Amino acid sequence: MDTKKTLCRIGTQMKEAGLVTACDGNISFRRSDGAIVITPSGVPKGELKPKHLLVVDLDGHVLEGTGKASSESSLHLEIYRKREDIKAIIHAHPITATALTVAGIPFRPDIVTEGALVLGPVPTVPYAPPGSEALALACAEAAEGADVFLMERHGAATVGQNLTQAFYRLETLETVAKMYRDSLIFAAAKDSQNNNPAAKAQPLSWYLKK
Repeated sequence: MDTKKTLCRIGTQMKEAGLVTACDGNISFRRSDGAIVITPSGVPKGELKPKHLLVVDLDGHVLEGTGKASSESSLHLEIYRKREDIKAIIHAHPITATALTVAGIPFRPDIVTEGALVLGPVPTVPYAPPGSEALALACAEAAEGADVFLMERHGAATVGQNLTQAFYRLETLETVAKMYRDSLIFAAAKDSQNNNPAAKAQPLSWYLKK
């Protein structure tokens, strides 16, 4: 069962993996009594302590803790209301996966086995202002058919039966995104080379001068 200490550890792992910077992202889990433990606004994920965390109900009322809940708390709560099976949610800003949404490139989880098995479908939610009700509702709708989804020009969210599963899905998402990015780069280089036969005969120094 997830605990506040587990959440703080996951926050540190997210920071160390480069999945968030500064105060980016938010993390939550559902307790056995139905209450939601969630990160506060304004605290870097790598510096979280159990005392920082808030406990809220599904309507967003603070039950325990002081301070302001995450600006994306409505996103978490809408998803929890939609899917009673979900016990943990992580929202982060993985650079490569998010860059695909900026470029308007649909994510392809099936390009490698790990993506197909761990991620499943990965839809992209159209842009809506961060923290808005529109974004929360759109993400909850996406979560009805997916455990991982991207938010256009914003980031990604993963859900799970516990925080560890949600974190592993987040790590896998960014790893597959990097593979996808590199495959696109290599495919473009291959096409360029095929369209310029003379380039095949050039030494490495020729390319470095370009």
